Amino acid sequence: MDTLTQALLGGAVGYAVAGKTSRRKAMLWGAAFAVVPDLDVFIPYDNDLDSMTFHRSWTHSWFVHTAIAPLFAAVLHRLDATFSFKTWFMLIWLALVTHAGLDALTVYGTQLFWPLMPSPTSGGSVFIIDPTYSIPLLAGFLAILLLPRRKSSDKMMRYSFLFSCLYLSWGLGAQQWVSHQAKQALAEQGIEHQHMQVSATAFNTVLWRILVVNDEHYFEGFHSLLDNEKNIRFEQYDRGGDLITQTQSLPALQRISWFTNGLFKLEKQGDKIIASDLRMGMEPSYFFRFQLAYENGEGLEASVPNRARVQNDRREGIRWVWRRIWNPAVQFRSDSPLT
Repeated sequence: MDTLTQALLGGAVGYAVAGKTSRRKAMLWGAAFAVVPDLDVFIPYDNDLDSMTFHRSWTHSWFVHTAIAPLFAAVLHRLDATFSFKTWFMLIWLALVTHAGLDALTVYGTQLFWPLMPSPTSGGSVFIIDPTYSIPLLAGFLAILLLPRRKSSDKMMRYSFLFSCLYLSWGLGAQQWVSHQAKQALAEQGIEHQHMQVSATAFNTVLWRILVVNDEHYFEGFHSLLDNEKNIRFEQYDRGGDLITQTQSLPALQRISWFTNGLFKLEKQGDKIIASDLRMGMEPSYFFRFQLAYENGEGLEASVPNRARVQNDRREGIRWVWRRIWNPAVQFRSDSPLT
């Protein structure tokens, strides 16, 4: 989730833990600790693929959070006895773990269990920016920040936090329902697959994107909760199976396969082999694309896995999503992708 929303959630969590003692202080400390995990964006890495796949790793690990929270709590309790050690600990720990938990609900991928190395958790039940989730939290935050002693401010914060929790629950429920519909449609259409990802589209939890992958192909479909028909139309695309076989020994390919849980494709552009993370974007444009190798005249040679250029019209893509929510006849505008 975006860092502003993480701060707002942390503020609500801090308020829930320690607001009875000091409303504004509890909220601000919760917000401060909630942005700490995202400071990993300032860590330099050797290449763009590492920057992508090491983001949301150890700084988002629940094991790390549990280890460092009592240390921070001990220091702050020594400097400021407004809250007890236990309260400081719960405020800090919950601000950190809810940050990682919220990120895990997005499609990017969060390494909740680092240093264990399962594929990152990539929920997809909420988009990385969702105003319906963030705006109520902002209202509660501002109420406590500006008018901390008013009862109406307390109610605003509590109701906004409750709404945010219910909204996330709604997203999880809607995702499960669409997943059920997608599995039925795939079975009826005889589409075999090894991986499936159902994720919310931009800024809403009404229109859902279904991504399905097997060894040779991937399939993309969309389903709105407002669609009258349960049938889901899937478009088939080449995944680059031969290129995957040729490059499977490359560490960069293994890294992106692990990070995306197999939801990627390879394609050849000129003499370059490009890998695309299929989870983020929509056909034919994907936000994370990396050059993994190139033809040197004698075969494939590994290259530094940096980002490949992406051309897209995000504004038109957002308009496409809005139209598709209401009208199932609006299908697969390949000239208006959204990443």
